[in-house]
Amino acid sequence: MWDLEAVSRNSRRALLKGGAASLTGSLAIAGCLSDALPGGSDGLETPNEDAVTVWHAMGGGNGETMTELGDAFEDETGIAVEMSYQGSYEDTLNQSFAGLEAGTMPEIVQIDSLHAKQLLDTGAYQPVEDVLPDDYPVADFLDPVADFFTVDGTLYSLPFNNSNAILYYNKDVFDEAGLDPESPPETLEEVTEYSQAIVDAGAADYGITWPNHVWFLEHWYALAGQPLVDNENGWADDPTTVHTETDVGETIWSWWRDLASEDLYTNPGMEAWTEATDLFYGQDVGMLLTSTASVSGAIAQSEANGFELGTGFYPAIDGREGVVIGGASLWVPADLPDDRAEEAGRLLEFMTRPENQIEWHRETGYYPVRESAVDRLEDEGWFEESPHHGTAFEQLLASEQTTATKRMLVGPARKVAVELQEGSVEIFEDRTGLEDGLSTMKTAIESEMERYVEARGS
Repeated sequence: MWDLEAVSRNSRRALLKGGAASLTGSLAIAGCLSDALPGGSDGLETPNEDAVTVWHAMGGGNGETMTELGDAFEDETGIAVEMSYQGSYEDTLNQSFAGLEAGTMPEIVQIDSLHAKQLLDTGAYQPVEDVLPDDYPVADFLDPVADFFTVDGTLYSLPFNNSNAILYYNKDVFDEAGLDPESPPETLEEVTEYSQAIVDAGAADYGITWPNHVWFLEHWYALAGQPLVDNENGWADDPTTVHTETDVGETIWSWWRDLASEDLYTNPGMEAWTEATDLFYGQDVGMLLTSTASVSGAIAQSEANGFELGTGFYPAIDGREGVVIGGASLWVPADLPDDRAEEAGRLLEFMTRPENQIEWHRETGYYPVRESAVDRLEDEGWFEESPHHGTAFEQLLASEQTTATKRMLVGPARKVAVELQEGSVEIFEDRTGLEDGLSTMKTAIESEMERYVEARGS
């Protein structure tokens, strides 16, 4: 368990101004994710001292919406805001570690939920509850969302752009393949059957694709009620192993291997989010697994490419315990000056107001994180008007809150993800046998977990 009192004592000043020795732990933790910080301090952006600076990972239209939120806050309050795009989630994470090293951090940084444990272990961030206005309605957050970002009863980072994964499918392809366009597959077995029908009919080159990313594995494990790592999915203590050599693991990877060997699945590449969606929009595949954050884009792209879009729940092995959340949250460094901490808190409150979360949801597809925002959308009939946006909510609210559905909390999360992703390729491209592949991933991940704990220290 995290010692929150100890974390609070490790202020940003102690980490950044206490000399090289005080930085050793934080930078060793950074090194557990990547061999080097890209560009090092040379490529580090210096935050604007005259504005509340937010380092974020939202590109394209999502980034434009972030800027619009900042501009609206500035117009309302007169407080200057600089929304600064850093690149991918990993780029933003690495920039945050470079900022720690250089002693120049923004007021707010957006971090992928996968890396929550690593940030907490640095001791360089304060509970976001400490900077939010006193009357902020923390209880208004959707329970499945707030649950992940809450540690020992304290909201540590602010839920903002959150999602789960769903099934997108091409109804026209289903029609051509003789499939019911109103009945998407619900199980892995049915995915195989539907994919075979699509390919046999020549309706698309492949049945299905998805980015090779650990998040999709997490979904299958969560739906099966199986934590991906031990020690309560990392929430009770540092995990020491990964559950690849289980019935769930064998079922997932053997199914994936068989799909690939029959040319029913095509691999878009490691973490190839754009490539996967392009295959779907180009009608090369009939089905796609990806984030609910793609809903707005998928609606627009299906119309532009002349096909009717369908969405459904994420297919499971069998039963459906629930799904894990994804996306990111907003973190605030420790030891900000009081005036800046207050301004940061006011911006966070503004960004998560129901009306702004509704706009964020409509523009991006990420679901609003506030109950009151969801209530307003339901009252307005939004989910009847745009049922694809509703698919994510229905799936989220149908999920149980269990150890398995609470996303894994792992210090060397990046290394764990890479081992699982690369190991998956070895299996589904038949470079190794199933048994050996699952064993190799397990051994490699155990080594990374041990190395992380040693680097961090107790």
